[in-house]
Amino acid sequence: MSATIPFPAMLKRAEELKQSLIQFATEGHLKEDYEQVREEFFGLSEPEGEHEAHTLLEWFLYDWVDDYGEGVIEHFVDSQDDLSEKEEELLLEWTNSINSIFEIKSLKANLITLKDLDSEDTFTIATIGNLKDLPFKKGEYLAARILPLGEQFIFAGAQFLLPDKDSAMQALAIRQTFETLNDEEGLEEAQQEQREAFIELFGKDEISIAAKQLPATIGRFQRFLFLERKDPETGKTAAQLFEEEFGRELKIPELPPIPHEMTAASEVTILCDEFEGILILPEYQKFKQIFTSKNRDKEFPGWKDLLWNYIKEPSLPIVAFERIAEEHPKQVEKVMRDILEDKNFSIEHLYAALLHYKHPAEGFEDMEDEELLWDLFNGNEPAKPANAKSQKSGKSGDADSNVIDFNSKSKKEK
Repeated sequence: MSATIPFPAMLKRAEELKQSLIQFATEGHLKEDYEQVREEFFGLSEPEGEHEAHTLLEWFLYDWVDDYGEGVIEHFVDSQDDLSEKEEELLLEWTNSINSIFEIKSLKANLITLKDLDSEDTFTIATIGNLKDLPFKKGEYLAARILPLGEQFIFAGAQFLLPDKDSAMQALAIRQTFETLNDEEGLEEAQQEQREAFIELFGKDEISIAAKQLPATIGRFQRFLFLERKDPETGKTAAQLFEEEFGRELKIPELPPIPHEMTAASEVTILCDEFEGILILPEYQKFKQIFTSKNRDKEFPGWKDLLWNYIKEPSLPIVAFERIAEEHPKQVEKVMRDILEDKNFSIEHLYAALLHYKHPAEGFEDMEDEELLWDLFNGNEPAKPANAKSQKSGKSGDADSNVIDFNSKSKKEK
């Protein structure tokens, strides 16, 4: 960690950077991502309390990452031209924030010593104001996130005092459970259990219903998952286990209104994927039949509009294509050649093509560039048009430039 940074000038600058980071995340470049996260957590309702709102904002600032593994801080540093080298180093150190429950061990001037109840490590926190003006007392407990600043730390945002040690340990257990569910292994286990429950209730992992039945069907599954399905080891429901562990009733979240694109569809398919979770796919049965039809124009007028929607719309997952491609690869290849007007299109480039339209990458305006990159990542010989002579790609520069992370290509490769 870097050497001690002068105070209080650096403390003031750190506070300014925190505010700039908040504004950048909630009003600037990442505003849509933040609003999407808020909707996923709270739906269309407002958070129940100030604690929930602060906790979610801090999680987004310091824990959220995009599809390429970059968080808010990395995006912020990349977008700012006026940051000094030391300020960039300071901000990047904040990616190592500590979010926990602490016991107050000592108070002196503008320094507070905290003991992490989880790791039992001790941290010195610097504050701009005198601690006499804050309602802190030795022996109290608080929930907080702290950020490294030189050899000391600062508070990331609000601190929440807890009434006693029992409340502190309960809050710590909740945070540990939340972290478990948000690590990759814990999330995969939860999604696998969700899929097993879905199959138990509906008999398979994919069901198609009338669009108007969607709220009732999802609600039915929620009740089964939390209130009816029993854990084989304890014989208790998820709601009962939650109440035993946290001492309060589990509230099933209310469902938000159905999006317009769903209500406009005659049917929707609910797909419970072991990696992607619950997915809602409009007109998915018709979409699948497009690939197996012998006369698409006659059987499905306007089929190209539906297919282009699935190709371009980021909210419609690639797994919708993957499932059909597993069963009917030749038909999928044939239809994609037709709609892309590319007789040389290969099924091996399906994922690259969908990424090209769903998540356009800067510098890859031509889909052939992404296909070539795809071949480089997978060690394939780049596909050549039937009438092409043997030649170099014509690309200049280092092969490592403009690299796009394709590690999440297909869950089937795991």
